[in-house]
Amino acid sequence: MSEITAPPNSTNPQSDDARADHITFYWIAAFITAFLVVDILSRMTELARNGQNIYPVNFTIYETSSSIVILALFPALSWVASRAAPGQHDWRRIVGVHVLAALLFSIVHIIAMVAIRKIAFLAIYDAPYIFTDNILREFIYEFRKDAVTYALIIFFISFGRQLAQQRRELTAAREDAKKTHRLTLKCGGRSIWINASDVRWVKSASNYVEVAANGKTHLARATLNTVETQLNDAGVSAVRVHRSYVVNTEYIEAIQPTGEGDVKIKMSDGEIIPGSRRYRDRLPVNSN
Repeated sequence: MSEITAPPNSTNPQSDDARADHITFYWIAAFITAFLVVDILSRMTELARNGQNIYPVNFTIYETSSSIVILALFPALSWVASRAAPGQHDWRRIVGVHVLAALLFSIVHIIAMVAIRKIAFLAIYDAPYIFTDNILREFIYEFRKDAVTYALIIFFISFGRQLAQQRRELTAAREDAKKTHRLTLKCGGRSIWINASDVRWVKSASNYVEVAANGKTHLARATLNTVETQLNDAGVSAVRVHRSYVVNTEYIEAIQPTGEGDVKIKMSDGEIIPGSRRYRDRLPVNSN
């Protein structure tokens, strides 16, 4: 087994984030569009229920103007997220940057939203749109909503980037397994590489897996499916024998039925692995 620091990413982190943000933008646009439709229909239903006049054009202008501005500001929020990212910057910088950015986001959102409404009202009704007679009151009202919207968008940007990074790491790990026949594991802040043929069994442990190899058990952040796939990519005969276990069939010493189709699997290191009848057809038939 070799234990070394992970090699530097060969891709450009900024380009990687931009691609992840591109996908995140479409997800956010879809959610906003869905919320927009539901909100307009709900408000119309409420007015009809109360016997009030319904002006769907007005609702559409109000809600659409806000959504357009929020989506238009997405690139700016993406830029901010890169400069105050959790785990990459000091928490005081993160808090300061995001508080200031949320305030600016709200100010720009309100100004642009009101401008769109004024233009729309003049074009459709030939009448002015009056936003408020109390700026401070309306700003506080809008800022509360904008702060939540800002936080959600920043969260989705960060989450989308993290998912994209995990996908890249999984792809790289599979390619490395095929070329070098090694298993890549994330253990704490380190990456370790284990010769795939040395792995005897793998056990699921909540959000982690236990990997037994060379007389040691390594705790890594991964899923059982991910490790099984890497082992097979590396040419190891690894099979799922239980919802919580994957074993290397080369290290199976004996398979003993327990009744009702389940089995006990004795490994060469003395470990007894439970085998479920659901996966029994994957076990070698010539083990005693």
